[in-house]
Amino acid sequence: MKKIFLIITILFLNNSFSQKSLEVRIDKRVEAITIFYTLATRDTLDVKPTPSSYYKDFDSYFEKYKNHESLNWYRNLEKWDAYDVSSLGLYLSDKYPFKLVIPYNETHLKSSELYTFLSHLNKFYKECEVEQFIKNHKNDYLKIETSIKKSIEENDILLDVKKFYNKPTKHKLIVLPDLLNAIINNAIVINDKKYSNYRFIKLAYLKNKNIAQTNETEVNFIPLPNVVIHEISHLFVQDFIPKYIEQLSLKKNLFLTTSDDKILNEKEWKNELDELIVRTCVAKILGIKFGIEKEQKEIENQAKHYKHIKALNNFFDNYTKNREKYSSITFFYPEIIKFFEDLK
Repeated sequence: MKKIFLIITILFLNNSFSQKSLEVRIDKRVEAITIFYTLATRDTLDVKPTPSSYYKDFDSYFEKYKNHESLNWYRNLEKWDAYDVSSLGLYLSDKYPFKLVIPYNETHLKSSELYTFLSHLNKFYKECEVEQFIKNHKNDYLKIETSIKKSIEENDILLDVKKFYNKPTKHKLIVLPDLLNAIINNAIVINDKKYSNYRFIKLAYLKNKNIAQTNETEVNFIPLPNVVIHEISHLFVQDFIPKYIEQLSLKKNLFLTTSDDKILNEKEWKNELDELIVRTCVAKILGIKFGIEKEQKEIENQAKHYKHIKALNNFFDNYTKNREKYSSITFFYPEIIKFFEDLK
């Protein structure tokens, strides 16, 4: 009976956590900016979008608009943005014409003044019939969204994370697949009460070296476990720094020196510490799920930047090997504080 109860409990945790705490969606505002940016820059970028039937449709549909005046305006700017500029879409109204509805003071947009950019984006969106292109692919988007969510849930990533931290969270992770971005994933933190319980992650459609991908291939979007685990982990440990801010601020210099002895700006210490904690936890979760070699590989990679991550990772053995004492990560927080206080 105890075994049956345990199985039921695990299934309940897996189901409730996955359904309530995870959403996958292709946001048309984000996609509109990605389309604009890709058309304006791809001829000069070394990394092109990953081949797929979606990219083929995109290429064919927008061929006649490739020299639209808004695109040429962007091409002639002194500097361009990175692919994370499409994150701006989350700050905009749901419908055309896109307007700013959430105060924006982030750094995604570096190329031009905000309202000038929006003016050109709206002109492009209307005159190049972007809305129709997005409507044409409504079913494709739904299929991709469903496939990504199924992949995450069937790999038990959410349950692995839940079991590691073993604490409740009211927050939701929203995964935004970025179909024309083949370069980099990026997290989006929006400091507005509307999104206070949300964390966004934009996932690039990276090339798969093990599969031949052509413009006839359907999008097969399999998110990397370490990326998903990383972003979900932020939801569980985001209370650590605020809870111990006084003690940690006394040791902030520890987090401002990289492995190659580069000194970072003082205002970055909280983010560096947050990332240090999260990346250590990610390595541990990967080790539990895939084996110690995966954990060590992750730590070696992170140690290229984070000076104290090897020592912290070894220290976290006290947590993973003594779960009867530290039933959740919250009970281990005081030990982490002591670790940093003793660290030279």
